[in-house]
Amino acid sequence: MWAHGETRVFEVARVALRVGADGWAFAERHRDAIDAHWARRARETPGFFNGTVFVMTNYSVTADGCLAAQFIRTDFKSFLYWRETGWRDGSVMDGFGSALILSADGQVLLGRQSAGNLNSGLCYPPSGFIDARDVGCDGTIDIERSVAREIAEETGLSPPAIQRSEGYIVTIAGPTMSIAIPFLSPLSGVALMREAARHISSDAESELSDLALAEPGDAAAGLPMLDYARALLMALPRLKTPV
Repeated sequence: MWAHGETRVFEVARVALRVGADGWAFAERHRDAIDAHWARRARETPGFFNGTVFVMTNYSVTADGCLAAQFIRTDFKSFLYWRETGWRDGSVMDGFGSALILSADGQVLLGRQSAGNLNSGLCYPPSGFIDARDVGCDGTIDIERSVAREIAEETGLSPPAIQRSEGYIVTIAGPTMSIAIPFLSPLSGVALMREAARHISSDAESELSDLALAEPGDAAAGLPMLDYARALLMALPRLKTPV
């Protein structure tokens, strides 16, 4: 379903995301190794929590621009083992929602994750795992709700400081798929960052240590970034999304 080193960025008009009933065969096959790996990693990083995680098992894009994807339920320790032992199961992807927040002067707001988290020290658009609260009783994933929660938790930003734009931007970087929702702000990049920084400083348990601004099309030299975040930034100038 994915290839190491592959990067693709494209826009879609709609998404249809669902959770199926199947289990993850990889996790069942490696249960003992997963438990041993988790025992060590939980000691090393006490802030890790073995909650519910959803991984993507397939996706397609329809002719009318809809991303349709299927997910299965697993746990964080299985996901962590898969990630930290070389992504050895190529039949699943790390699929999640993210927020592409563009300032009035065309800059992208990024957060840097705090120590003790999965992506410590790395910069990326506000994002996070799909939560069980985002899944309806019929298995439908509300990615809008997922992204809105991440924005609120990580930046505290809300209307009128940011406004939802149209469509979605899908970024594939190896085993990772970000489904970004674009937001436009009437604030400058500096003012936008100041608002979000105020929220971070008021939250003793913030997942972000600080913030950064990046120019679309710039590889953001000097910023340590997740692969998908860099690929998204580089692709923005050729997309329809206003920047």
